[in-house]
Amino acid sequence: MKKIRAVALNDTMGSYHHFRLICANDSLDCTAIQFSSIDHTNLWQGSPEENKQIITLFDDKPITEFSKAKIRDRLFKVLDEVDPEVVILSGWDAIPSLIALLWAMENNKPTVIISESQEHDFPRYRIKECFKNFLLDLIDSAFVGGINQRNYLVKLGFDNDMIFEGCDIVDNKFFMRPSRKEDIENLKLPENYFLTSCRFVEKKNLKILIEAFSSLESVHTEWSLVLAGDGPLRRELESLVLEYNLSDKVHFLGYLDYLTMKNVYAGASCFVLPSTTEQWGLVINEALASGIPVICSKNVGSAPNLLSGQHVGYVFDPLSSTDLLGKMEKIISELKHTDFTSVAQEVISKWDRNKYSDSINKASKLGIKEYKKRSFVKILSLKLYIFLLK
Repeated sequence: MKKIRAVALNDTMGSYHHFRLICANDSLDCTAIQFSSIDHTNLWQGSPEENKQIITLFDDKPITEFSKAKIRDRLFKVLDEVDPEVVILSGWDAIPSLIALLWAMENNKPTVIISESQEHDFPRYRIKECFKNFLLDLIDSAFVGGINQRNYLVKLGFDNDMIFEGCDIVDNKFFMRPSRKEDIENLKLPENYFLTSCRFVEKKNLKILIEAFSSLESVHTEWSLVLAGDGPLRRELESLVLEYNLSDKVHFLGYLDYLTMKNVYAGASCFVLPSTTEQWGLVINEALASGIPVICSKNVGSAPNLLSGQHVGYVFDPLSSTDLLGKMEKIISELKHTDFTSVAQEVISKWDRNKYSDSINKASKLGIKEYKKRSFVKILSLKLYIFLLK
């Protein structure tokens, strides 16, 4: 059977974006359009992997440094050349995605929106929600993370039957593959440690984690805390560790490459994600695929799908170090008689390559089947909306 010809837009493609493109091409004939090879948020370089199914709009600067006119000219040219049957958009707040939506409307092509947003991620204001409702009315189907992301789109007025779950996946098999004992030993990490991996910014809520661990360590002296990542709060966090007299128990690893990070997961006893807001949290996928239990904030977007009722860990109130401490103590107790590996990997196996491929294919097919041509007034309204955006 002939595959649907699709384009999927993305900002700067990292390793997991490359993997998802492979997944998409299990069921679609999909080309990825990368806005820029230079990320505009953290200024990291895109993945060095080569893939002929990726077209990069700009190589020399982040996408935010180009005018809307230049983005439009370049993107329209690429879309004209590829001539997709369906356009898969990366959210509704990126200028290139909105310009691609405009191209799709002018060329009578259906669109699928990829959305990871939850209602509680940020304060919601009526006027902004009205703009989102306007944009969603121009889109034909949706590909979302899970339950919370689906519910948010439905609240914004999107048809529940046009929403498919499973856009937030990682390469489970990579993390499930056993690490060599010597590779883990070479890391020179403690025998028992809680692990987190993230950018060191306020929303990751690492101060609560360090506070809870300081109370835990006073009783469970054999345990350590390992923080992988970096960011603007690093010095402040290091000072907090000194204040709690935990320098020999809290380890800062900095940013790690994908393979080293896999080995760090393999040596960990439990993963903790304390974020006050987190649209999904792919590190949860990685931890479960590595076979370790997880403790995460109730605000993490993947929690309802990957943790609730799954017996692979706990959720906690991100504003309460006491709640987190209690969950860490429960995990320590359970690890004495429970091997979480098989259960954790069984849970995450339901969120894999097949789920991604099947869902994006269904979203594309239904988007094409139920496509409705938008009026000239709606096209004009979208043009005005793009023009007014900064």
